[in-house]
Amino acid sequence: MIQDHVSPVRDRCNVLIIGAGPAGLSLSLSLREAGLDVRLVERHNADVLADPAYDGREIALSLRSIEVLKRMGAWRHIKHKDIAPLCSARVIDGHRDAALHFNPDTVGEDKLGCLVANSEIRRALYAEHAARGEAELMADAQVVALRAGRNGGAVSLADGREIEADLIVAADSRFSVARDMAGIRACRHDFHKTMIVSKVRLQYPHHHEAWECLLPDGPLAILPLNDGQASIVQTLPPTEAKRQMNLEVEKYLDGVNRRIKHRFGDITACSERFAYPLVGVYANAFVRPGFALIGDAAIGMHPMTAHGFNLGVQGQSILADNIVRAVRRGRGAADEHALAVYQREHRRLSTGMYWSTLVIAELYSRKSLPVRMVRSALFDMGRLLSPARRIIMKNLTQPLSVS
Repeated sequence: MIQDHVSPVRDRCNVLIIGAGPAGLSLSLSLREAGLDVRLVERHNADVLADPAYDGREIALSLRSIEVLKRMGAWRHIKHKDIAPLCSARVIDGHRDAALHFNPDTVGEDKLGCLVANSEIRRALYAEHAARGEAELMADAQVVALRAGRNGGAVSLADGREIEADLIVAADSRFSVARDMAGIRACRHDFHKTMIVSKVRLQYPHHHEAWECLLPDGPLAILPLNDGQASIVQTLPPTEAKRQMNLEVEKYLDGVNRRIKHRFGDITACSERFAYPLVGVYANAFVRPGFALIGDAAIGMHPMTAHGFNLGVQGQSILADNIVRAVRRGRGAADEHALAVYQREHRRLSTGMYWSTLVIAELYSRKSLPVRMVRSALFDMGRLLSPARRIIMKNLTQPLSVS
């Protein structure tokens, strides 16, 4: 529970971030110019953070997210060979083979963004954190209790340490324990689907165009990577996903190829398969006095529109900018006005994207005739109306903006 009174503790900082994943490390780096004492608490050990294993997830970074990563210094740690340009996108209504095309020139850009492995982004953020050495990282640390309020807050760790902070920020996943400890509830939506991801090599060129195939038995995405490789993303019911994960790799890829009608020729495996259950989360509040949520702890998106990571990066940037302004005006890191502005701007940025993505995902997971008719009508509207296509592309692939 959140409390206004905090007992004396043995250590103190201005901002304590729970979770040293992409959102937590990004916030730490974004706060550098404020001259604050920032600490991070992370349950994994430092070796895992410094050299994360490949997990199959390829992140579609918007142009705005790339700008933020460059500004905080992390982008320089990602090798050019690991950055795949996303030059265009195509959405296929698999029931009818109708297609929507999205090209960047319609919104005045030369590309829609880039694809970078989740593990490479994590490695880059940690490398920049280690190079700067400005924020202390407490790895192998488990938070067991949390108190926060207008007079400051504190967390208790499993090893007996207690750290006091002016502001506590939770960045510990969509299943955030810190969020629960702070008494913030969240709307959770179980899609009853599992996402299977793997890296493959295609026989025919993909021309750096992403494909989203909305098929009757579940969406399948093809994300273009460098050197003729691609990430295959399938969304399936849990029972079917389990069966697919148990197939021999050749049989699994044969099934994938049948679903996409052999459009890219032979497909060969470049990685193992990874499975992730799909659950959407939207916190009922992003802030409390002395406490804030960022990243997936605030919003856990369905991957269909590829904006989950982008919302996390931009959300922490909004919070950091407001904290920096408050500190420069002598109001402190936990300034209530700064937190309120963050919540207002991040809700304006994310609410429509979250709920519209949820609706689209549900529309393409049901097979009844009325639902199919609604799907077809919406899809045809996008095909026939150029303004609709521009709006859809801006929402799905272009940089997010709060201005």
